[in-house]
Amino acid sequence: MKTKLLIAGLFIGLLNVNAQTTHNLNWFTGIGTDVDLTIVSGDTVIWTWTNPNHTVESVEGSSVESFDSGFLAPTNSTFSYTFTVVGDNDYFCGVHGAASMSGTITVDENLSIEDETLNTFSIKSNPVNQNLELNFSQNLLEGKLVILDLLGKSILSTTVNNSSSALIDVSSLKSGVYIVKISAENNTQSNRFIKN
Repeated sequence: MKTKLLIAGLFIGLLNVNAQTTHNLNWFTGIGTDVDLTIVSGDTVIWTWTNPNHTVESVEGSSVESFDSGFLAPTNSTFSYTFTVVGDNDYFCGVHGAASMSGTITVDENLSIEDETLNTFSIKSNPVNQNLELNFSQNLLEGKLVILDLLGKSILSTTVNNSSSALIDVSSLKSGVYIVKISAENNTQSNRFIKN
């Protein structure tokens, strides 16, 4: 009897490890430029139009996967996409433009519980005028920080060593939306920020 219970428990555990998740995002005019989501490979994202006339399109050159909803007019239209490639996928509404409706879907490997506690970062104040202040959830021992424009072009690159925060001078950047990406210990995280 104990053996049967052990086998049943292992089977249920394996099902839970391999279960994929569906993420729902409302998609509407004025949602902004930071509709970001971090998921694992195999997860599906469903965008739902809460007002009419949008698209969801990957940004060529800064997305590891290509997707395009085409023009969908009616409110409550949906577009779903299952992501299978690890990396960042910048996307936007082709009708309203990246400056008013855009985001990044970051796809990570299907990680173990231990791996999911790897270092993450947040931006202290966004939009920013002069100094981009980043705070790390753990002390970052050694990392590479890159600032990219929305086309994926590297604008600035530096290293971060043995620190729980970073202060980056972005005063020379033109006004607009940028992506800050940090890579450390085979883990990459990205966030968007707006430079005023």
